[in-house]
Amino acid sequence: MPANSLKYALLDKLISIRDVALLQKVSDLLGNVDLNQTTFRVTDKQKQMLANSEEDIRTGNLTSDDELNAEEDLWLNG
Repeated sequence: MPANSLKYALLDKLISIRDVALLQKVSDLLGNVDLNQTTFRVTDKQKQMLANSEEDIRTGNLTSDDELNAEEDLWLNG
C-alpha cells in the first residue's frame, strides 16, 4: 500500500475510535516518533505490549471491531 493511502486509512481508523484509553496509547506511541529518523525507539513497556500482542495473534486471542464496539455499547449503555 502506498504511504499516502496508508496514512489516510490510519486517519479514518483514528477518527472512528471512541475508546479514550486506546487513543491515549496511540498518542503515547506516536509521541516517541522522531520524524527526522527512519526508525523510532520504543520503551521496554511498549516492547512488552507488542510481544503480548503478537502472542495474542498467534494464539487466536482476538476480538473483532464489531465485537469490541458491541461490548463498548453495552458497557456505555449498561
